[in-house]
Amino acid sequence: MKQSERALKRPVLSKGTIEVELKAWAGNLKSLCKKIEKIAQFQGEIVQRDTYFTFASTKGYQKQRFRLREIGNRSIVTVKIEGKSCPGVEANEEHEFEVSDPQEFKVFCREFGFRVLIEKTKKVSKYLYKPPVKQFPLPVTIELNRVQGLGNFIEIETLVRRKNQISRASLFLKSLLHKLGIPESKIEQRAYTELLYAKKIEPSMKKYK
Repeated sequence: MKQSERALKRPVLSKGTIEVELKAWAGNLKSLCKKIEKIAQFQGEIVQRDTYFTFASTKGYQKQRFRLREIGNRSIVTVKIEGKSCPGVEANEEHEFEVSDPQEFKVFCREFGFRVLIEKTKKVSKYLYKPPVKQFPLPVTIELNRVQGLGNFIEIETLVRRKNQISRASLFLKSLLHKLGIPESKIEQRAYTELLYAKKIEPSMKKYK
């Protein structure tokens, strides 16, 4: 395994971990990349292939869903439980486990009453930022993402253990976004799945106009 691949290999999250994150639309990734490299360490590039499942008995877009993420030969199932959040910032408790065979897991899902809600492919350039402890005591992950079918985004996230840490983490992530020259108006509160689903049904809706 290459050094960059080892750096990108995030361990499966432990019980009770809260992911605090924001994402924003990004324009020119090259210029943004130069700003990030001044403060953060490049971890490498990966391609994430995500399949989102929801109940087969439902129709349309659903927020109740879980994700199978395939990165190389590693496959992780994740469910996010929404918690307290601040405007523009998500705070979710995440529960994850690995599966050895993603194709067999997809068969399992289909046979036990789930359907594919949406599929997403994301090319990720990942950076690790360690702020001065007085500013913020936890490491922060910065991602530059090219989402197939949508465009370019920046994601900034950190992991906290306690709910009373969420507010401070949210404020710091927003301040970091500002530091990188991206206005708060660029923050996207909708999930990638919601954006992709809206784009998916657009052509069929036009047929009936």
